[in-house]
Amino acid sequence: MIKDVSTGKIFDFVFSAKNTVFGFILSIIIIFIASWISAVLSLPEAIVSVFVAIITNICIGVCGFRAARHAGTNGLLSGIIAGIIYIVLLYLTGGIIYGNFSITSSGILSVLIGILCGGIGGIIGINIRIKKRKK
Repeated sequence: MIKDVSTGKIFDFVFSAKNTVFGFILSIIIIFIASWISAVLSLPEAIVSVFVAIITNICIGVCGFRAARHAGTNGLLSGIIAGIIYIVLLYLTGGIIYGNFSITSSGILSVLIGILCGGIGGIIGINIRIKKRKK
């Protein structure tokens, strides 16, 4: 179980919601910048799709990183949970927007990669020590 060191809770729902919103906003901002650059450079659709996937998975890793830093323990599990939350909300949002909740092999692969990126972010988040500045 994930125990939040700062509050003693097993799972901090409020932080998880804020963390996921942060991840979505970060994704939107970076994807907007990348789409502007791709429009200026007239990049093919296939390359843009790869960029979107990479940006999304990096943002999932950032969510995993933040979740592990917040929890203070169990970085892998914290990151995986953050990745699952992000991916499930992304799937639900896409399903609502496009009216299609189908499960495909590429969708399953995306979910697994997202969970992996969240776990890696969690591992990094729990193992990096931020140096405090001297006053």
